[in-house]
Amino acid sequence: MSTVGIIAEYDPFHYGHLYQLQKARELTGADQVVVVLGGDFLQRGMPALADRGARARMAVDAGADLVLSMPCIYSVNSAREYASGAVGILAGAGCADFLSFGSETADPLLLRKVASIMSREEELSPLIKEYLSAGLSHAESFTRAVERIGGEKAASLLRQPNDLLACEYIRSLEESGFSAEIVPVKRQEGTVSASQIRSLAVEGNLEAVESFVPASTYRVLKDCFRDKDPHSVREYMDRRMMSFLRYRILTSDREELSAILSAGEGIEKRLIKAAADQRIDTVSKLADAVRTKRYPRARIMRLLTHVLLGLKAEDFHQLKGTYYARVLAFNQNGRKLLAGMRKTSAIPVLSNLSRTDRYDFPVKRSLELDLRAAGIYAMLRGSGNPFKREIQYVPYMPADC
Repeated sequence: MSTVGIIAEYDPFHYGHLYQLQKARELTGADQVVVVLGGDFLQRGMPALADRGARARMAVDAGADLVLSMPCIYSVNSAREYASGAVGILAGAGCADFLSFGSETADPLLLRKVASIMSREEELSPLIKEYLSAGLSHAESFTRAVERIGGEKAASLLRQPNDLLACEYIRSLEESGFSAEIVPVKRQEGTVSASQIRSLAVEGNLEAVESFVPASTYRVLKDCFRDKDPHSVREYMDRRMMSFLRYRILTSDREELSAILSAGEGIEKRLIKAAADQRIDTVSKLADAVRTKRYPRARIMRLLTHVLLGLKAEDFHQLKGTYYARVLAFNQNGRKLLAGMRKTSAIPVLSNLSRTDRYDFPVKRSLELDLRAAGIYAMLRGSGNPFKREIQYVPYMPADC
């Protein structure tokens, strides 16, 4: 039996995701689909519309067979680290013969060429420094350096978010030695995006979302916001996140803030100044006040989440390369895949957190950070006893499993 791996956030799962999942099965002939899912705080540096347990349920109800959770040290990080974390889980678990991903280009040869250029660090490094010294952000400096070596077409891929991630997946595959075959799926034109769906939901118009998502997704979203207005929930989360951030920043000194992952180059001074300004009363305004040409908004949003979670650069450097397969959801096919994984996986396979004491420090510490992130996410939503709920989490299984 063969398995195709997909790396996703599903915030929320929509028809474009369904198309990719079905197309991945069709192109590979795979018997099973395993998904590595981003956590409660996502790569763009914001809390998810629905928690990862709910999004794992969306995926399995729509046809995925097994959903694994990505540790927060990778989930809220740069495209490079996000990709390396997800690929590391699939490689360590040994549970994917193929890796499929959405792509604007869907040209495997071009994607491989650009991924290869991205790995030529000795050539790229002096070019990146040249652009950084001109005041450009690291992402733009990297893109222009790739353009100098590979040309405009190569650089254009890095300006497309899905193609950028695709190149990072390929680079991580090659660096890890994992032999999964890549299967890009061209994104459908005209599909309503996850960001557009989120906008409809947080405007309080959940009914308008129904036509853009599978029925199973809509049922899960209604459960998530049962007797609640999504707009009010998001507004409440934003206010609480801003309050937590202001407290974290103003009760830390510059040295403490400079130790946070994504900080550096004096950005902590701007954080303190902006947090002290009472006119800045939303996370969005805080990000806009702190951003610079060198520190674009996307990086600032991740920095703010790292501050919120107390995620330090030291934590990441200690834990980088730590992987485990934490199970969020599965169906009958996924149950069989999981049984095989438990026998052959080179990394821990976790269905609950009741026996984490058996693992070494890196796994235990990474799980502690996952628990912290899940607990803070639950507090942002106003949920009760979030840490107990997380420890006692039971993977979702459909009724027929």
